[in-house]
Amino acid sequence: MIVFFKILIIQFFLFFYVKSEELKNDNEYYDEGVKYYDNGDFKKSFIVFFNLSEKGNKDAIYNLSNMYFQGIGTTQNYNKALKYSWLCALNGNKKCIKKLEKVKKKLDDKEVLLLSEEIPVLLEEEFKSQNNIISAFKLGYWYENFSPEIDLEKSYLWYSVSVSAGVYKAMKLRDRVGELIENEKIKQLQIEANEIFNKDKYFGGGSNDL
Repeated sequence: MIVFFKILIIQFFLFFYVKSEELKNDNEYYDEGVKYYDNGDFKKSFIVFFNLSEKGNKDAIYNLSNMYFQGIGTTQNYNKALKYSWLCALNGNKKCIKKLEKVKKKLDDKEVLLLSEEIPVLLEEEFKSQNNIISAFKLGYWYENFSPEIDLEKSYLWYSVSVSAGVYKAMKLRDRVGELIENEKIKQLQIEANEIFNKDKYFGGGSNDL
């Protein structure tokens, strides 16, 4: 009976702890990660920042890019450092943009190229599953500026999708890239952009031309 009572107490405190963790908002959780870091508990801070990075938290992604590069709270990993530096740079973080070349020098060209294939897959999945229109804009910017293999056609395509979805700051970027592409190809890209915007490409829906 005593053992059973102890088990109930343990279960109660575990339940209370889990619920209290769930009640924290992202800002509070991030601040907790910073406190862990400042106190030298780097492993716990890494876990916090990793969890928040999965939700797209910009500061957490920046922190991960540094922690993977320096081997703080986790083992040093240049591949992951580059991945998170790219994601951080796509968030407009100038420190990450400057750091990209430094990180890439730690890897050979084949590794960089192989790793670069993960970024558009990740962003396209975010756009598809979460209807994240900023991911469409980031894809346009990726193909224009950061991809090891610059692809202006794909850049135009994704800028077009993001403009259609309401990211109007991409309009000038789309038109600037479009000036470098042949008119006939532009027409094909506009058709594909419409299919992506209306999700026909992903879900096989009927024509939804506006």
